[in-house]
Amino acid sequence: MPQDRRFMWRALELAKRGQPYVAPNPMVGAVIVRDGQVVGEGYHEEFGAAHAEVNALKQAGDKAAGATMYVTLEPCCATYEGKKTPPCVPALIAAGLKRVVIAMEDPHAQVKGLGVRQLAQAGIDVHVGECIEEARELNAPYITHTEKGRPLVTAKWAMTMDGKIATRTGDARWISSEESRKEVHYDRGCTGALIVGRGTVERDNPRLTARGGIGRQPLRVVIDADLLLPMDCELVKSAKLAPVFIYCAEDAPEARQEALEQAGVYLILLERHNNHLRWHEILRDLGERGVTSAIIEGGGGLFATAFQERAIDRVKIFIAPKIFGGESATTPVEGPGVPDVERAIQFDHLRTRTIGPDIVIEGRAVYPDKTGPSPSGYWKGYEGR
Repeated sequence: MPQDRRFMWRALELAKRGQPYVAPNPMVGAVIVRDGQVVGEGYHEEFGAAHAEVNALKQAGDKAAGATMYVTLEPCCATYEGKKTPPCVPALIAAGLKRVVIAMEDPHAQVKGLGVRQLAQAGIDVHVGECIEEARELNAPYITHTEKGRPLVTAKWAMTMDGKIATRTGDARWISSEESRKEVHYDRGCTGALIVGRGTVERDNPRLTARGGIGRQPLRVVIDADLLLPMDCELVKSAKLAPVFIYCAEDAPEARQEALEQAGVYLILLERHNNHLRWHEILRDLGERGVTSAIIEGGGGLFATAFQERAIDRVKIFIAPKIFGGESATTPVEGPGVPDVERAIQFDHLRTRTIGPDIVIEGRAVYPDKTGPSPSGYWKGYEGR
């Protein structure tokens, strides 16, 4: 029904308000409608706080009886390890709702389909699937983490119109506009981890913090197999103030391991494969730590290996109206590159918009068939994925 879509859109709009604060929980919004009028609204405001359904019921009060609830995710129905709040289904039943419209089932094994079934068994008319694609897009990090045990990974970079991320001398500040940089910090505040390679640390000496007062500080992650990053870099100097994780090889120099651990850095030692660390092992470890989303911010070699191992789900590219030129100027994705067009990584669900003077392009990665050619000229197969 047209009104179902209209009210679900409102629930989705409410859900997004919780984006900077609810992870690793999903974003959820709820709207209660009686006789065509909204009588209650709510959203999940922060991790550990009341769920959207409970907040909407509290606002609606007695008017919830006989009403319809629109909710962006299947209401929870059980108590399980790690759950912070009571299940919502009993509250919906007790409120006397007549109908519940749900955008999508919860992929969590303790909830999937059970909440819908309990509501129906209580005599409530339940409809599932209204705005399902929009709901899945909203909670893509939660879905990826729940179904695959790893975070949703976005590759983010800023470049010029001729595809450069730094000049021939290595100067990269600032390519994008102030407006774009504000959005970058908002994104950082909404993500679980920021990932860079050692080269980016050496070149830019970043702090990898979210500035602007929105959201939470992400986990700061460096991929450095040999532990060669400078001890006087900002990340190491601030490690005791905010967590810094370094993924390195098991055979990294012990003296460097000891020095970094004394500085407060967390080291995660992984097996070395052909002189590289494997992305699926890195992401699986982050997923086990409750990280549902991650942003890779460079550099070019790191992007290359991440694309080669199909670790990147999405891209977000800021294009500034500038040209650097220069044969030796840095490009976003380095490595050996693909040998032919057939092996190119493509993107769908593209969205293009402007922010200040810049252009922003977002899309989902589409990799070659797993039984077909590798996306690089030397990397073979997708074992362990």
